Amino acid sequence: MGKNRKGAVLPQPAAVHGAGGKRPSAFFWALVALSILTLALGAWQWAAQRQTPAAQSRPAAAAAATRAPDFHLTAADGTSLSLDALRGQVVLLNFWATWCPPCKAEMPDLAALHRDFGPEHAFTVVGINVQEDLAAVQVFADQNAIPFPLLLDPDGIVSGKAYAIRSLPTSMILDRDGRVRDMWTGQIPKAAMLARLQQMW
Repeated sequence: MGKNRKGAVLPQPAAVHGAGGKRPSAFFWALVALSILTLALGAWQWAAQRQTPAAQSRPAAAAAATRAPDFHLTAADGTSLSLDALRGQVVLLNFWATWCPPCKAEMPDLAALHRDFGPEHAFTVVGINVQEDLAAVQVFADQNAIPFPLLLDPDGIVSGKAYAIRSLPTSMILDRDGRVRDMWTGQIPKAAMLARLQQMW
């Protein structure tokens, strides 16, 4: 998490006209433009690094016709899993990383949904870790007793190329035919996730 940059100090009004009431020089306007650019760049970087938990949803109707790309990945426990093997189940795909605070914050809710509703509704959560090594994911899984598969995508082929994930966490709900029915970025409450899932049950 980076800190917001301090903005550059703009010249005082007296410096605008200078001595004798002369019009501002080209150098002055270049300095003003550079200051504004520095402020804008600092604000953008701070917002990008902040990983705000406020979620943004893609309308389910627009995503309904999209079939999720198949993948075959290895899990942190050494097993392997393909998306096609989950056909017939409702799947909540969650793209995450251990360095992402909102990703870790929502893991208990995802685990509870998997445990409480999985057997009754033929539902499973699948975590796809983005570009981290096995050791980091194993430690996280063991420390937090994660009950659902945590798959490894160390080269980013699934997350970056097949699914075009640009922000973490990103989650999506797949129906029993493997179609994307809902998608959001950021952390949302457990009740909100459950309400979205219930539309699939």
